[in-house]
Amino acid sequence: MIPAAPRPLLGRFVRWILRRKLARGLSAVRVVGLERLRAEAAARPVLLCANHTAFWDGPLVELLSAHAHLDARVLMLASQLRKAPLLRWAGAFGVEEGDARDGARALRHGARFLVEPGRALWIFPQGRQRPAWERPLAFRGGAARIARLAPGCAVVPVSIHYELGEREEPEAWVLFGAPLEGRRAAAADLSRLLEAAVSTGLDRLRETISAGHEVPSLLQPHARLGEGPATRLLARALKQ
Repeated sequence: MIPAAPRPLLGRFVRWILRRKLARGLSAVRVVGLERLRAEAAARPVLLCANHTAFWDGPLVELLSAHAHLDARVLMLASQLRKAPLLRWAGAFGVEEGDARDGARALRHGARFLVEPGRALWIFPQGRQRPAWERPLAFRGGAARIARLAPGCAVVPVSIHYELGEREEPEAWVLFGAPLEGRRAAAADLSRLLEAAVSTGLDRLRETISAGHEVPSLLQPHARLGEGPATRLLARALKQ
């Protein structure tokens, strides 16, 4: 397992770069259910389980966590974290794919983090990027096992969809669903419930977009990466 790094000043800078990269690559980030997530996280730790669609999911997690006032960590594949090691300073830790012992260690590590309100762990149960329209979503069981190890947490399904429109850059649409009670379900049952909830959320997002409902964007369109050499070097290091 590759652990997350301490998050001093460098961590703030890495997270700032992630948000600015997002502002350059997306035209908007529109979120449904953010207030519900804030209320849930104020009461107990949350395990956020999302479909994995694009490279932008990583920077998007940073923006969403900031707006939800979360102290967040992200579980990702160690192979991907090695390509962008500075993400460790943004709270990412890595698990070796195919190593059952390391997988169990990473799940326990994630569960130990979920001990107080305001803390959140993001996990992408598909493991790898897959189109949002592909069914089944094929969730793996790691999220359900974390939920059993951290019985005080809320398990929140997160649906992520990228929509092309009039602008060159796509829009990100996110829906935070109603929390599931992980401690009351067997691992297989919770994985099935999570997958169904995320699928339903994706359908709701498409309906919202088709109906033309106005959802404000979290992005500040004017925010852009600076052009200094240090910023360019760090931005290259963050590429996956």
